[in-house]
Amino acid sequence: MLTLASYGVDSLFINDKKIPTDESGRLQLNFYGPGGTFKTYSAVDIVNGKIPKNQIENKIVFIGATEKGIYDLRVTPVDPVYPGVEVHATVAANVIEQRYLTYDSRVIALDVFLMIFLPIGLCLAITWVHRTFISLAIFLTFLSFHIIINFYLFSSYNLVPSAVYPSLSVLFAYLMAEAYRNIVVESKSRFLRKAFGTYVSPELVTEILKDQDRLKLGGEKREITTLFSDIRGFTSLSEKLSPEELVALLNEYLSPMTKIVLEEKGTLDKYIGDAIMVLCNAPLDLPNHPEKGCDIALRWIRELEQLNGRWQEKGYPPLGIGIGINTGEAVVGNMGAELRFDYTAIGDTVNLASRLEGMNKLYGTAIIVSENTHRLAKNKFLFRELDMVRVKGKEKPVAIYELLDSLPASAAKDELVNSFSEALNLYKNRRFEEAKIKFSAILYKFHEDGPSKLYVQRCIDYITASPSADWDGVYIAKTK
Repeated sequence: MLTLASYGVDSLFINDKKIPTDESGRLQLNFYGPGGTFKTYSAVDIVNGKIPKNQIENKIVFIGATEKGIYDLRVTPVDPVYPGVEVHATVAANVIEQRYLTYDSRVIALDVFLMIFLPIGLCLAITWVHRTFISLAIFLTFLSFHIIINFYLFSSYNLVPSAVYPSLSVLFAYLMAEAYRNIVVESKSRFLRKAFGTYVSPELVTEILKDQDRLKLGGEKREITTLFSDIRGFTSLSEKLSPEELVALLNEYLSPMTKIVLEEKGTLDKYIGDAIMVLCNAPLDLPNHPEKGCDIALRWIRELEQLNGRWQEKGYPPLGIGIGINTGEAVVGNMGAELRFDYTAIGDTVNLASRLEGMNKLYGTAIIVSENTHRLAKNKFLFRELDMVRVKGKEKPVAIYELLDSLPASAAKDELVNSFSEALNLYKNRRFEEAKIKFSAILYKFHEDGPSKLYVQRCIDYITASPSADWDGVYIAKTK
């Protein structure tokens, strides 16, 4: 029974079986396979009695031509040369078995649902990643999920949801999310280049941009090695030079020193006049950062020797530098006002490094490190213990060491360290006469050894006036 409406076919029934056609009377076939899926017999064989009667008895038989030259062939989704007679057989089988491909209101609702929520889910997932290949993998996962759903509904329930529109919506969402993410990432990259371009080497900036998740732009507590350096006698020299000469001299000094920092993957925190502050292990992890700090300091000393050679040719007096190094926890991050900020570090670790730099004047040394730095780098460098000091504002004394050279060092430096250690033990045990003789012997061989000069005078002072009974050998630093 056929029922018509103003828009076309309303319904079609054969007996009590409804055939789900569209308004034009078309039926979407559910094919069983390529051509030849239905049992086929030659008409000649039937006429000649070669086909048993029971093979076709009580069967619906379709008669048609299957030879290619007769052109009763059709293009179908399952076979590009599908016999037309089998199209009719497919229709009959679909009607008898009620095995139709269905695209009804349920499937439409599913398509709409997928077109809305697949793109939303994709965008939310991509928001949490910063790498293109990961976002591409997420996109392909969502696309595969849609394909799997379609295949399952088709194979299990003969439902035919759209394979095009939800996929296009996912593709469009992916392209838009990628475009937005790239804009945000590029904006953040420009910010990071601006924030760190003057602090670290171009190679390290590239590493920061590659793995931005490792970088916390807010404050964070982490272990770092901090270096401070300052030129000795620079103030008096600056009074003798014109402004142009002073700036040229300072730039000639700072340029190679900065290059060394960047080559060792340190972070140039700031210049403070002729002073330099350097961080190691921030903003990115730097393995063996105490050793890197010591490498920087020793390279600074060697570089200054070459600079002094050039400056003496220009008539300038030789300059020296003092360097302080400390390792410990500090708070690092972008600090400052809304209109201007710097990436820097604050805390006791930084303060102690600054004070150690200043103590070089007292001991006549070039590089003083804290006990933490010494403990973490002693297997690679030659140190000598200098003193136990209590810095201003702190109750707990700290051991300080002079960094002399990389290992293996020269025999002369090894001898200096061993002799000084013996003399220092005598001093700590209040055997000041013996310590004075030992320190004097060191001075006889190493004429300009600053720490030995200092301890000779201390021994003389304590021989003249013995320290109190509770003297623990700790030197109290009276200035910062």
